[in-house]
Amino acid sequence: MWDGRFSANTRSHRFSEQGGTLSTRKKAGQTPARINYEVKELSSATWPDFEKFFAKHNGVQGGCWCTFYHHAEGRLLKEGLERNDAIALNRKEKKTLVTKGRSHGILVYAGDQAVGSCQYGKKEELPRIDSGRNYSKLDLSADQGQKLWRLTCFFVDRDFRKKGVAGVALKATLDSIRKQGGGIVEAYPPTSKEGGSWALWFGTVAMYEREGFKAHAKLGEKHLLMRKTIA
Repeated sequence: MWDGRFSANTRSHRFSEQGGTLSTRKKAGQTPARINYEVKELSSATWPDFEKFFAKHNGVQGGCWCTFYHHAEGRLLKEGLERNDAIALNRKEKKTLVTKGRSHGILVYAGDQAVGSCQYGKKEELPRIDSGRNYSKLDLSADQGQKLWRLTCFFVDRDFRKKGVAGVALKATLDSIRKQGGGIVEAYPPTSKEGGSWALWFGTVAMYEREGFKAHAKLGEKHLLMRKTIA
């Protein structure tokens, strides 16, 4: 497991924890607040923090608990169950996957509170991407024999948005992948603003570009396949 510490100014150094633009903070004779973040791998040891974080937001994305991409068929809520029971099942499944080392992620902490996460994993761990209509049409034969990693889900606590959390999670995830031998890293950010901030679980094109990702192919009209190779 990998642990690390990062410090990050608020997003683009333009918003402080208290809010307001950089110019308005200068007029008030103040400087933007600096938030120190700690990052940890998702594991059995950090599961209670992840569980508390996701429970605060009702399991995230309709009660998914970040299980959607673990299924080739892309199941969100199991058919035949009441909604609350289906969400509880997702929660239980996520814990089982984490315990067995089959679900990877980075947690970002502000103090002792988890305030952000990034789910990542090898191709086999997140098979839902392969069955995506647009992804399945791509010729990726050149990937054979290479280790492939996927970044599928970012989530930030509602009280910590626009404060650099996703960027910290991405940097820590790439560092973790590097320490695990590297390989090709894939991301699938939207190119459309449709859906607003709710639809940004894949991250944004700009945040990936800042970390050296390049556009690899279009995924329909609304998403882009971006890649970076880590040695």
